[in-house]
Amino acid sequence: MVRKLILGSRDSILQELARIGVDKKSYPIFINKSDHLILKFENLSCAQTHILKQTALICGADLAIPKTAYQGGKGKKFSVLFFANKREIEKIEKKLDDQPWMEPIRQELQNILAQRHLPVLELGRKKITIDRTYIMGVINITLDSFYGGSRYTTRAVLEKVAREMEEEGADFIDIGAESTRPGACPIDEKEEIERLKLILPKLAKMTHIPISIDTRKTRVASFAIDHGATIVNDISGLGFDKKMAKVVAKNNVCLVIMHIKGSPKTMQLNPSYDDLMGEIHNFLEKKIDFATQSGVKRERIIIDPGFGFGKRLDDNYEIMRRLNELTTFKRPILVGHSRKSFIGVPFNFTPEQRLEGTLGVEALLIKSGASILRVHDVLEAKRVALLIDRIER
Repeated sequence: MVRKLILGSRDSILQELARIGVDKKSYPIFINKSDHLILKFENLSCAQTHILKQTALICGADLAIPKTAYQGGKGKKFSVLFFANKREIEKIEKKLDDQPWMEPIRQELQNILAQRHLPVLELGRKKITIDRTYIMGVINITLDSFYGGSRYTTRAVLEKVAREMEEEGADFIDIGAESTRPGACPIDEKEEIERLKLILPKLAKMTHIPISIDTRKTRVASFAIDHGATIVNDISGLGFDKKMAKVVAKNNVCLVIMHIKGSPKTMQLNPSYDDLMGEIHNFLEKKIDFATQSGVKRERIIIDPGFGFGKRLDDNYEIMRRLNELTTFKRPILVGHSRKSFIGVPFNFTPEQRLEGTLGVEALLIKSGASILRVHDVLEAKRVALLIDRIER
């Protein structure tokens, strides 16, 4: 009799190995064999392409290469798809050790083999190992945010909501004083600061959880940091104000770098991609490099793929399915999916009708590698996260 096993976690595989009496010394071998990966290498020379192909085949793996690579071509560069499990990658990496011209590829394979450690976030003097799902509650001090349930304009209501979020299990609170919904026009930084004065100084004193400021302006970020914010959530990905990285570095706070195409006013005017995940990956890589060169510690960086920010409907679904690709950065992944249009538009659901869809998407995102969920409904999101963490982690 033969039956198919679905062993999604390391623990499940270990249980099956123990059940049939396998020697514990061989456990690591079978764990690595169970972890199948598809890697994309870019800008390989013709020689590198063929050497990697031959080495992969010898070790039981395989490499998909363009038809043109078989024709040779001096100076040409190629992209390839590498299919292997971790056991096979270990073998390939060792075989490439004595070939200097393959050293960059060998280094990349070493990095893949090392990606087992959980990301660590330095927040103030604390070092947080991201071994569970964290919840970030959203507070908007605006009148035009896309979801009416997140708009708060009086101090009494803001304080009440902040207390409730903390009691319901929020790990962070994210405060925004400028709407970034599709089509929104920017507001003056003075007005943004005036709105924050209404609540931020008091909120920083009354809460026991870190506060994030949702802004793309350095003066606003500086004001918020001076009044208690320890995370800067820049939806422009450091693209709006080039001084933002320096401000973050100077104050030793955390930085959220989000992918966006365009600006809130223009981002949904016919966005398009030839390679969505490739573009997001390259964008984040460049912005992380820029931030670290500006003095921001890599351990203080959080990344965000930017659901709904310059994305078509199906782009959001593709990010959801392939989110785990971004774990190669070894940084916490924040997602802002809560009640957004890609959850409700296909079914003509308004933002007020998107709670169930939001929670369903949340479960998929956690499974796909999300670390921090930016949500409007803290209690419900926390309960789902506790359950999915128990199942998956």
